[in-house]
Amino acid sequence: MKDKVLDDKVREEIIAAATGVFETYGFIKVSMQDISSASRKGRSSLYYYFNNKTEVFDAVVEKMLKHTLELCAHSVSKDASLAQNMANFQLQKLKAIKVLVKQYYLVFRDLRHDPSLLFNKMRLLLDEEFALIDQVLRWAIEKGEIKPLSPQDSRFLGETMVVALRSFEQEIILFDRFPDFEEKLTWIVEIFCNGLK
Repeated sequence: MKDKVLDDKVREEIIAAATGVFETYGFIKVSMQDISSASRKGRSSLYYYFNNKTEVFDAVVEKMLKHTLELCAHSVSKDASLAQNMANFQLQKLKAIKVLVKQYYLVFRDLRHDPSLLFNKMRLLLDEEFALIDQVLRWAIEKGEIKPLSPQDSRFLGETMVVALRSFEQEIILFDRFPDFEEKLTWIVEIFCNGLK
């Protein structure tokens, strides 16, 4: 158990150091040596936890996305309406993503050159996001806000909403479109929610 705690601590130290390295240099220019130097770990230690810089980067992105999803989860509540919950969730998510894009400008510049890499990163934690939106839909059903749905239909609807709104997110992230996205997002969510009544 002690070894596991130590392994987790060392791994987190590497991820924390790599976060700063990626922020400073972007993705393409970073090497495992840069991460090793920043984390003050030997390359053999680094390779014990990660096979390559993409694995380190995935761990960094996953940590950031988990934090973003936690912020989103705190923005919804059982007492709020479906439209309020969906708008709050998406607004929180987009604001957090905008902050990340600004802070990690060099990383996003590099990822824009390889959209498949960005697409793969955006799919991290997709199941957790599906589950959260499904919960929001279940609350709306319990309150009689929307028609009853089977668990399978609720899950499908939640997944469809997430995928549709991710397209909107990608336009904002990749192409810096919709500078007034808050207004547009609220409008889209209202149309969607009205269609479920």
